[in-house]
Amino acid sequence: MIRIGCHLSVAKGFVKAVDNAPKLGAACFQYFTKNPRGFRGAKPLNVADAQQGRTLSEDLNLVTVGHTPYLINLAAPSEELFNLSIDALVQDLIIGEARGSYGVIVHCGKPKDKGIDWGISRMQSALSQVLEKDKTQHTMILLENTAGQGSEIGTTIDQLLAIADPFPRNKVGFCLDTQHAFAAGILSLGNIATFEGFRHPTFMEGLKAIHLNDSKVPLSARKDRHELIGQGYMGSVMIAEILKEPRWGSIPFYLETPVKSEAQYADEIRRCHELLGSEHAT
Repeated sequence: MIRIGCHLSVAKGFVKAVDNAPKLGAACFQYFTKNPRGFRGAKPLNVADAQQGRTLSEDLNLVTVGHTPYLINLAAPSEELFNLSIDALVQDLIIGEARGSYGVIVHCGKPKDKGIDWGISRMQSALSQVLEKDKTQHTMILLENTAGQGSEIGTTIDQLLAIADPFPRNKVGFCLDTQHAFAAGILSLGNIATFEGFRHPTFMEGLKAIHLNDSKVPLSARKDRHELIGQGYMGSVMIAEILKEPRWGSIPFYLETPVKSEAQYADEIRRCHELLGSEHAT
């Protein structure tokens, strides 16, 4: 079964988001674990809401992942931001586990002028500290590839594998963002069949989520700019090839396209099924 879903708000509660997902045609969904643009002022976890949403997800055969706040930087040279990021990710794993989510997605960090090698080492140090504090049993850390803006690391498969190398494969895995990969120049219409990730069993084993996004910017532009499905530089043909690639297996696809409202995700999901040639398309 190919699962296609989207990013949904949990501002009105996790149960509300779970209930809304099937109405949009979503078989999976992603949510922010807390305010995506801040660390402080987060509401405490509503345990009852989390449990009810978890049970409803199971009843509806939905799978979910969390996404950490954008301000998290596990490669930050600043000790304050570095430590805040570690503590925030630990809390995000607790939230994800309470909601029954199989993973929490985190962007690879920005080491500023320290360089890629330093940044990889810094991220490994952060992840080591997170896992020392982590008491969850089933929720993985999923490292998301980056578009290569500024000093971002994690733009290549080799960098992602290097970051994750010291850690248990059931604790640290990967999320592939198609727009980021396109903007970084590692995924294009001409190389989907020969995508570098397919040559690395460790990467494919750890790949647990795909962010399915078109791109507002051309190939190798190194900018994080998502577009609606089929309306960007990647286009319908490339999106269709991604959806039909059998080596993704049963990895869920999560749309993060710039819809004007969550209701528009129904059209985006329907479009994906049409490109896939699914009998579910209407």
